[in-house]
Amino acid sequence: MKLVGNALRSLFGRRFTRKYPKTRPELPEGFRGRVKHLPEKCIYCGLCAKYCPSGAIKVDIKNKKFEYNWGRCLFCGQCEEVCHTMPKRDAIKLTREFELSGKDRKDFRYSSKGAQLASRNFK
Repeated sequence: MKLVGNALRSLFGRRFTRKYPKTRPELPEGFRGRVKHLPEKCIYCGLCAKYCPSGAIKVDIKNKKFEYNWGRCLFCGQCEEVCHTMPKRDAIKLTREFELSGKDRKDFRYSSKGAQLASRNFK
């Protein structure tokens, strides 16, 4: 009888899920989303690539090129943390963007040099 009671209570009770695309979720403070690179602040030291555990960031120091693949990213925030240790830098920010989907692997890449590799707008 408990099973029937629980089923009826959940059937006619308050909903626990949200209608996602229409109702945006409330993100907690400190949420780590997509990495945003600010090329005008970057000195291309390569520390972010060195401390990235998944290898999602590659920095070409000689040609001053920054590449980011969020298909590999763990969103751990180590790149942002190491960039904050450099005085007056902050070239990497973690945004609150979490809808990162694509149909092809090249949709998950960003490059600071030349044309951006991804089909998304990074402003």
